[in-house]
Amino acid sequence: MSDLGVAPETLARAGHERYLAEQTAAGVPMGETPAMATWEALPDDLRQANLDQVADIPAKLAMVGCAAAPAASGDPETAFSDAELELLSVHEHDRWCAQRVAAGWTYAPVRDDAAKHHPSLTPWSELSEPEKDKDRSVVRRIPLLLALGGLRMVRRLG
Repeated sequence: MSDLGVAPETLARAGHERYLAEQTAAGVPMGETPAMATWEALPDDLRQANLDQVADIPAKLAMVGCAAAPAASGDPETAFSDAELELLSVHEHDRWCAQRVAAGWTYAPVRDDAAKHHPSLTPWSELSEPEKDKDRSVVRRIPLLLALGGLRMVRRLG
């Protein structure tokens, strides 16, 4: 179980399925990159990257004064403000960069998975808007993932 009280793989798998849906809707074909694969076909390092992303949800929530709580019918929706979305997206990019670097990846202007080179291993301020939107999508997905686990995002008082 995760800090959220839900099996991490359940949330990671759901997050990856959502990613695939978003990418295919944007015209990215299955198989174009190693990440464009079903959960079962994902390379181990990418499956672990999804699990790490889920494990970071409680930290992200805490950064903006929120927590996960059991959902109940009729609960009001809680969403991130634009400023929170941006703050958490920068955090997500930094987390992703650290995870990739720890796995042996380095910056290169052209992506090469075999050589572990990636053009997005740069500071947030140097990313293109489409690349920033990938991190924003991860953050926007948090309430959906929580809901899949029977949870919701709540604001802490005080």
